This record gives sequence, structure tokens and C-alpha cells, in this order.
Amino acid sequence: MAYYRKLPSGLWQATIRGSDGRKHTKTDPLKKVVRDWANEEESKVAQGRWRDPRRGRQPVAKWAGEWFGARVVEEETRRGDAGVLSNHILPHWKDWKLADITALDVQLWVRRLEKDGKGPQVIRRAYNLFTVMLNDAVTAGVLAESPCRDIDRPATPPKMPSWFTREQVDRIRGRLDVKHRGHSVMTELMCVVGLRWGESAAVAGGVRGDGNPVDWLRGRIRIVGALTQHGKWKSHPKTSKSRREVPVPRYVLEQMGALLHGRPDGYVFVSPRGGRPLNGANWRKVWYAAIDAENKTSKDPVPRLDPHDCRHTAASWLVQDGVPLYDVQALLGHESSQTTQRYAHLDPDRHARITESWSRLSAHQRRMASPGGSSSTG
Repeated sequence: MAYYRKLPSGLWQATIRGSDGRKHTKTDPLKKVVRDWANEEESKVAQGRWRDPRRGRQPVAKWAGEWFGARVVEEETRRGDAGVLSNHILPHWKDWKLADITALDVQLWVRRLEKDGKGPQVIRRAYNLFTVMLNDAVTAGVLAESPCRDIDRPATPPKMPSWFTREQVDRIRGRLDVKHRGHSVMTELMCVVGLRWGESAAVAGGVRGDGNPVDWLRGRIRIVGALTQHGKWKSHPKTSKSRREVPVPRYVLEQMGALLHGRPDGYVFVSPRGGRPLNGANWRKVWYAAIDAENKTSKDPVPRLDPHDCRHTAASWLVQDGVPLYDVQALLGHESSQTTQRYAHLDPDRHARITESWSRLSAHQRRMASPGGSSSTG
């Protein structure tokens, strides 16, 4: 029960006992103010909603350090989040007290990022990470509620997937073959089957040890995990639906098999020196160097796309050849059909009924324009 007293200074003070078992006080010239505060705080204690207000007085930088250290995420996600935190969140918020942040403050921050020329994707990622950080502060009892609510953010129109033509892939492979045959074959696997880089790098020749095993007789690869960008095996792919079995063309299997001479149970694709698991950064250097070398001598440049666009290439080729989106989704291991819908515009029959209607309309117009036609209706 709250305790009230009038101090020698003439101020009124209310004292309540919080859920932490400690006494907490509020002082004000008006007794009604401290009484209303005490009633509200005691109500929160009874309902399990009470939070120690002193915890919310800590700086954002202090909470961010504790929160980030305890967060359980993938290695690649942690590395990316660390950059967002240090480049876009802490420069603005580090000295703010958590409890002082309002929804208006968050909205002004988003607007400031816009004025500073940050792109919509960057702003949204920074806002989403900040939201997660403050929501976790609520869960931990540091904040009563998060100020990240009803915040307007810049629109991020969906980006149409980029992809290579068959001829462009052949030209890239020709350059990769000069440096390392394994990189060339892995490019073909990604462009035809649509595996992610980490899934492809983890393809293994046998069932012993880590890796995504190849069933050579059936022409299948079981995707059960992936390699990180640093060449470390993780026994789970990106999402639950990423665990799948995919078919592989026979000619690709033959090229993969040739790489495994003398090491049937190891990774199919390894570094050219030492046979170590692939490293994402090194692989990208070789990849872009191959494109740059090709473009120096060609009047028809190959687009300098990311290796991940090999995955988009596989989906684009299949959809253009009339393969249903449902089958493409299963092959690529998309969690949601909405992700696969990005390729729907490439379906050769997508607008068939519209073009057929236009053909009938055009035929009608030609009849009306002929000497025997009529421009009026009866």
C-alpha cells in the first residue's frame, strides 16, 4: 500500500513497493499528482506490468552493447547488423536515455536518414533493427512500451530480379575455367539448379562428413545445410523449406564428378590451393575479375551482377520456358510463394488471354476499315 508524507520543504512524496521488492518514490508540490502516480504504479504491480523506471534511464549505447552481445543470430546476420548499428543507429541514439525516446523522435530520425541521402532499403533495415532492439528492451523489463509504432517509412518498391543470358553465362565460365575449373562448374550449378552460394559451396561427393550429399545414381542433391561466407559448415539452410532434394542435369553431374578425382567424400568445390572449403569473399573476387576480364575485350559487355543473381538466372530461365511457378518455388526452396512471384512476368503465357483479345479487336478494326465495312452500329 502506498505511503504519503509531506516533506519539510512543503513538497508531497509518495512511496510504493515495486515488483523488485524495493521502495520507489515520487515528489511533487501537489498531493494529487503523487497520489495518482502511486495508484497507477500499484495497479501496474498488481497486473504484472510494472517496470523499474531507473532501468529506462540507461543510455541506448549501454543497452545496445548488452543486447547485441546476447542476441542469437546467424554469423552473416550478426555481421550485417553490426554495420547497421554502428553506421546508422548509434551515431544518432547512443547518448539518448531509453525512456526519453518518443514515437516523434523515431519519426524525426527516419526523416533525418532520408535527408542524409540514405536509400529506402537502408532506412528500413536500420528502423527494423532499432525496433527489434527496443522491443527486446520491453521484454526484458527495461521499458514499459516501445516508441517504434505507427512510424512512416519510405516506400521500397520491389526490385525486379536480374539474370544472365545463356550466352553470358558461357562467357563468364570461359574466363573462370582459366583460373579454376571448380568455380566454372559451380557457376553452372547455380545458374541451372538455382542453389544459393552457400548451398552450392557445401555440395559433397558422399554421405560421410558434413555437406549436402550428391546421389549420383538418381541425379539428386540433398540440401541439408550450407557453408557460411567464411567456409564453415552449418547444419541448417536458410529456412525450413530450404531443406529439400533437387534434381541436377546429367551433364552438370559429370562435370562435378570430374572434380572429385581422388577425394570421393569431400566437398565438390574447394579452393584451388590447398583444397580448403570455399571462402565467399575470395570467390567473389574471382567472380568479378572474370566478368571484368571478359568485358575488357568484348563490345557486348556482360552485366556485373552479384553471384546470387545466378539463382535468379535459374528461376528466370525456367519460367521463360513455361515451368509453373509452383515447381520453381519447390526447386529454389522459397518459404513463400510471394517470393517466386517476382518471376511471374517472365511467363510466356502470362498475358495470353489479353493478347488474344487484342488480336480479335484488331481484326474487328480491320474489318470496319475495309471498303465493305461499317463504322456505325445498328
